[in-house]
Amino acid sequence: MQCTNLFVYGSLLEGFFNYEKTLVGKVITCVPAKVRGNLFHQSKKGYPALVAGEDWVYGELLALSHIEENLPLLDQVENYYGEGQANEYDRILKKVFVPSQNCYIEAYVYWYGLDDLGKENNPVIYLADGNWRSFMLTRQ
Repeated sequence: MQCTNLFVYGSLLEGFFNYEKTLVGKVITCVPAKVRGNLFHQSKKGYPALVAGEDWVYGELLALSHIEENLPLLDQVENYYGEGQANEYDRILKKVFVPSQNCYIEAYVYWYGLDDLGKENNPVIYLADGNWRSFMLTRQ
């Protein structure tokens, strides 16, 4: 059985640009959630990168209708071309913690796959609080 959950932490959050392009009308439920990792804002690109780490990264756990029909568009937005490819983001299954239910739920997560974070062509800001939404709201 295919996973129907997606954890989002950046431009796919409700109210942000890629949510409007890809997820409107497709979300069955949306609850606050968090996953272990480190979060960076990519200054030139204008969106975040989630990589391995021990911080909590905050976002939303979405249950999607017809996920198998929606994954190709999500993959396109996230520049995911398949396992073993030169993906900007890799789509992986992770255990995501849902505080309201006090449990972990498996979900797809788009994990940053390139090795250019913090390099000259991709300056970053480390988000120690793991919350891209609050970072973006303070920039407005």
